[in-house]
Amino acid sequence: MNLVSHVEIVTHIHATESELKVVRALLNLIPPQYRDGANIMKSEGQGHFGNDISTVKVQFKGDEALEIAKYIFGIIDQLDREIVLVTINSRFEDGKLYLRFNKQLAYNGIARLDDGDDVIKVIIRFNHWVIKNEGIENVIKQLMRH
Repeated sequence: MNLVSHVEIVTHIHATESELKVVRALLNLIPPQYRDGANIMKSEGQGHFGNDISTVKVQFKGDEALEIAKYIFGIIDQLDREIVLVTINSRFEDGKLYLRFNKQLAYNGIARLDDGDDVIKVIIRFNHWVIKNEGIENVIKQLMRH
C-alpha cells in the first residue's frame, strides 16, 4: 500500500516575475526525471490590488507521488526535517501535509522551508489507512530515510 496518494505543488507568478524562472523554481522541487514531462497547469487571476497573477501547479498520483514526496524530504536539510517533525500538528490536516518553500531559493536548487507569502506550496496527501495504522510522524520519518 502506497504511503502517499497525491502530491500537488503550486505557486503564483506575479506580473513582475519571469514565468520561466518561477516554473523552473517549482520544477526544481521534483526529481529531474519528472521535470520534462511534468504537466504544468496554469490559470490566470488577479491579486488584491488588481494586478495580474497566474497560478501554476503540477500534480502527481500513485507511485509518482511517492517518488516526489521522497525526493522533497531528501533535498531538505536536517534542520528543516526537524522543523517539519516539530511543527507537524500545524502542518497536517485531513490527511494532508502542507509545506511551503522559499521560491527564490528553489530557483537556485535549494529547498528551504519558508512561512512567507511568496512561496511554493507543496501539499502531500497520505493514504489514510497508513496514517491510521502508523501515525503521520512515523510515515514522514520513513519518507525521510529514502
